[in-house]
Amino acid sequence: MFILTFEHFFSVRVSNELGAGNPKSAHFSVWVVTALSALISIILGIVILCLRNYVSYLFTEGEVVSNAVADLCPLLAVTLILNGIQPVLSG
Repeated sequence: MFILTFEHFFSVRVSNELGAGNPKSAHFSVWVVTALSALISIILGIVILCLRNYVSYLFTEGEVVSNAVADLCPLLAVTLILNGIQPVLSG
C-alpha cells in the first residue's frame, strides 16, 4: 500500500515539475523515487529471505507447508523487488 501511495505522490511531483518547465528537476525526481523504492523493496526482500523458515508458522503448524514456503521465499523476494520498482516507473 505504501508503494502505491508513493507512486501517486511521485506522479504528481513529476507532472508539476514538467508543467513548470523544469525537466532537470523532474528527471532528478524520477531517479530519487526509483532509488528509494528500490531500496525499500530490497530491504523487505532481505527480511523475507532472512525469515523464510519462520514466515509460514504465522499461518500454519505443518512442517510440509513450512518447507514449501521456505523453498518459495527466494521467488517471493525477487518478485517483491521487481514489483516495488515497476509501479514507480509506470507512474
